[in-house]
Parts: sequence; structure tokens; C-alpha cells
Amino acid sequence: MSGSVSNLELMLATVGLLGLLVLPPLAARGLQQSGHVEANFRGDRIPQSFGVVILLWASLMLPVCSLNVPALRPDVLHWMIAIVGFGLLGLLDDLRGDKKIKGIRGHFRAALVEHRITTGFIKAVGGGLLALALGIRLFPHRPADVLITAALIALTANAINLFDLRPGRACAVFFLGAAVALLLAWSESQSRVLSLWFVLIPTLTVYLRDRRAQAMMGDTGSNLIGGSLGLALALLPSLSVRLFALALLFALHLVAERLSITQLIERQPLLRALDRLTGVR
Repeated sequence: MSGSVSNLELMLATVGLLGLLVLPPLAARGLQQSGHVEANFRGDRIPQSFGVVILLWASLMLPVCSLNVPALRPDVLHWMIAIVGFGLLGLLDDLRGDKKIKGIRGHFRAALVEHRITTGFIKAVGGGLLALALGIRLFPHRPADVLITAALIALTANAINLFDLRPGRACAVFFLGAAVALLLAWSESQSRVLSLWFVLIPTLTVYLRDRRAQAMMGDTGSNLIGGSLGLALALLPSLSVRLFALALLFALHLVAERLSITQLIERQPLLRALDRLTGVR
């Protein structure tokens, strides 16, 4: 019995590794050949929506591995909702989005004032509904926790989007948040956050191209990793930690409504130096 389990684990690891090696070049070639390219901050036209690698790998490997890892099973549906739901909403915005409209406020203004529904509006409303659904599923009889969870997930998804304006920046912020979430989960013996590894691992492979400005993660990737990080934070048992994270997210969004994140980073020497470590500038 132990031998068969060991062989299964070896097979899953092999399949996962092959996926990490094969998916990135296939995705980059497919996006390039289909004409799904976009000019980056330097004007270079590179493949867009490269975050589809994360969507494909995580949505396939997580449910398969959960069959062999009991600790993953209780929350596998929650993670799949976050991964697939936020990933597809981001992909829709990448494929059909109006790039002239910026920020959540701009998309809501287009919907409420101009009576024009944009994919950015659909992404914002859809993301909010997904976050609310996850909150209800996780805490069905605790309204306060439902609202905290929904706010954490929705705001984290948008926060990562805010940073996705230069190569590697959004991934680096995600890595920092994921490291904190996993360390806190480990210190509190919380296994429910372990599924974040299934997002973190493929994001590392995407980061290798994203940081060199060879491909754009797009909203497909940034929305997905943001929603997943928000779910990880929501699953942490400490209420004080969740409230602190929520306060930071609110502060970030208030700042972003008034200042450009990129301009803010450029004005601060320490932030500017750290930012240049994340990718080409």
C-alpha cells in the first residue's frame, strides 16, 4: 500500500514538473501566433495573458493532488472557485477589455453614467460576488466574518492588479504576501492555506518571463493570484491578522485613488531600489 502511494506521489510530481516545463513555452507561442500581444511600458509588443499558465496548471494539479492529500480536500472547492473564477474574469478583461478606461471608478462611471457595461465592470462586480460567495461558504452563520472575507478577497485581487504595471512587480508583491500567509499558517498549524502552493509554484515560472519583459501576466494572472492570496488571508484563524491585512488594503486603495503607484514608488529611493530588483525597468 505504501509503495503504491509513493508511486502515485512520484507520478503526480512528474506530471506537475512536466507541466511547468511545457506550459510556459506553449502558452507564449500560442499567444504570439494568435496575435494576442500588447505593447508594454517600453513599447515592445509581447504576449499578453501569460497568466493563463497559472490558471491551467493550478486548476488541473490542485484537484488531482487533493485526491491523494487529505489536508487539501476540505477547501479544494473554495480554492477552485478562487483560481478558476478570478482567472476567467481576468481573461475576459484581457480579451475584450477597454484599455482606455482606468480603475474601478472609471468602469463604474461608464456603467452608471454612460450606461455602458465594460468587461472591467463585469470583472469588478463578478469578483465581488465571487468573494461574497466564498465568504458565505466559509462562514455560513457568521455575517461579520462573511463581510471581512469578501472584502479581503476582493480588495487583494484588485490590489495585485494595481501593481501589475511594470515587469515582475505584481508577482513580487504576491510572493511577499504569500510568504507571510504561509509563515503565519505554519506558526498556527493551519493546513487550510497549503493550497496556496498550487498558485505560488506556477507563478514562479511565469515570473521568470514577466520580470524580463518577455511576456505579460495580464489580468488573467494578476486577478487570479490576487484572489487566491485574499482567500489565503481569509483562511488565517487570527481575526487580528485579518483585520490588519484589511486595514492595509483599504489604505492602499485610498492612496491609489489619489496617486499613481508607479509615481509613488519612483519618488521614494528605497521603494525605487527594491522595485528595480523585481524586474527590468
